[in-house]
Amino acid sequence: MRQPWYFVLPEARFQPSGGNIYNERLIEALVRAGQPLEIMPINNYIHAIQEDRAGVYWVDTLLLEQLSDLLSLRPQQARSLLIVHHLNSMLPSNGQSLEALQVEEQPFLNWFQGFLATSTFTRDYLRKLEPDRPILVVEPGITAPAIVALPRSTETVRALMVANIVARKGLLPWLQELAKVLLPSDDFSLTIVGRTDIEERYAEQCSQFIREHPLLSRRVQFAGSQSPDRMELFYRQANLLVSTATMETFGMALQEARAYRLPILVLAGGHSARHIIPGETGQVFDHLSDLRDFFFDLVRDTAKFAILYQRTQQHSTTFSSWDDVAHSLFQQFDQFFAHAP
Repeated sequence: MRQPWYFVLPEARFQPSGGNIYNERLIEALVRAGQPLEIMPINNYIHAIQEDRAGVYWVDTLLLEQLSDLLSLRPQQARSLLIVHHLNSMLPSNGQSLEALQVEEQPFLNWFQGFLATSTFTRDYLRKLEPDRPILVVEPGITAPAIVALPRSTETVRALMVANIVARKGLLPWLQELAKVLLPSDDFSLTIVGRTDIEERYAEQCSQFIREHPLLSRRVQFAGSQSPDRMELFYRQANLLVSTATMETFGMALQEARAYRLPILVLAGGHSARHIIPGETGQVFDHLSDLRDFFFDLVRDTAKFAILYQRTQQHSTTFSSWDDVAHSLFQQFDQFFAHAP
């Protein structure tokens, strides 16, 4: 019988985001596998560490900055591992220095006994910063059913974007690029699924930009935040997925699009390109303007789009279930922490 694991998660853990969905699905799979566990608020975790309470604690990176008071402690019985969904140094904002961000993050990374990385990209990034700490790689599972080639029409591009409306997803620059070359005769639709409450000012900028461009407003719609259970409808209705994120540490929406056999257009950044077989299941672009030009090639030449779509239908990929993911986590944990409490 395994000892309980404690997951230290953000208060808003039920809000749709890649990290939250990953945490929830992983926990559900662990429970199905018989792992005793408990969701622990950050304040309870801080007290547990201060008291050196025996246990294995999995901490979400969104809580990293709240742990400053723990850095001077060296607990012996409490083992803490960081679930690395994203680090600020992976994608510095305008004016931020990569080196400065890494210096800020280093004391926190040094403090943890190990890491849970959601992709090989994240593992490789962490390995440069923490070469000696255990890094468990547990990529997301898939809940989508096994999809055979769907009888979607390719007469019109029906593009889908699945991204919370935040700057690092690149939505405003993408809309601006579309507006530069959009013609009245261009026939396509673009549906954007994602939260607008994280960076509200940025989301309003995106919305305002669409309102002020009649050609865009007739083609682009925001579907708002959707529960994971409702996403199947959007994947089935679309015939193309577009991602303009400049950094994806994994890209769960890209994986789901693959499962639904959607061709995918992405910007190179982080793990994104690893979801694509260029020319067969989509394309990867270094520059947003190149992605835009290719997108409009498909819009204006639907025969070309049909070829890409049909090639995508011919690629069937095997995905791990979340139960497989939980089993992998147990194996790796036991390998690195055979004597863990």
